[in-house]
Amino acid sequence: MTHRLHAEAVTLRYGERTISENLSVAIPDGSFTVIVGPNACGKSTLLRALSRLLAPSSGQVILDGRRIGSLPARDVARRLGLLPQSATAPEGITVADLVARGRYPHQSFLRQWSAADEQAVAAAMEATRIAPLSERPVDALSGGQRQRVWIAMALAQQTPILLLDEPTTFLDIAHQIDLLDLLADLNREGRTIVAVLHDLNHACRYASHIIAMKEGAIVAQGEPAAVITGQLVERVFDLPSLIIADPVTGTPLVVPRGRGAAGKR
Repeated sequence: MTHRLHAEAVTLRYGERTISENLSVAIPDGSFTVIVGPNACGKSTLLRALSRLLAPSSGQVILDGRRIGSLPARDVARRLGLLPQSATAPEGITVADLVARGRYPHQSFLRQWSAADEQAVAAAMEATRIAPLSERPVDALSGGQRQRVWIAMALAQQTPILLLDEPTTFLDIAHQIDLLDLLADLNREGRTIVAVLHDLNHACRYASHIIAMKEGAIVAQGEPAAVITGQLVERVFDLPSLIIADPVTGTPLVVPRGRGAAGKR
């Protein structure tokens, strides 16, 4: 198994506060990797380090055989796309203009805006179903619509690796499934997807590789059926649960028992 993107013994801090220490993780090439864990366990911090937004205090993140911090920013942006948890659009910018910013890493003095750029933007807006909103200001949209615009911008970047931090936030259940289906399609086409998700059942249904975290450490990783067990869910989330087969996909389905359900039928 090859790993274009991996972290080697990284320590991740915000100021004096240590989030993770001596953490190593590898993202399998071509995988749909989902990072799960309770709030404030270090999921988003790990994603920030993998995307070069957060420099490790020690250790290193490697992209394509080189320390990610040594690569030019534009070079990284052509290989790796990121949808952060909280993104802010410039005031008054339209949907089409924001999505078009995903093409900036492909521009240079010698290569200006092209028909290929136009096609990439149109395809990204079509895939996320925001084409009818193209001329509207982003700040006039609902939270769910804005989230889809940011996802479209990441898709327009057309990178082989795509990192997404809680991409289903603000989306209703139908749009959550639409988005996850879209990411699954991109993964089948060869793109490596790494996403932080809160919903364990979505993680099990869509992921080919799961990384479970608690208190800044990796507790388990591997295929969903090997990782998501009743014992792990209780250990990581402090939630007694029953794991059954999803009647649609056969993947693990987490049925919470609830902390007060012991002994109840």
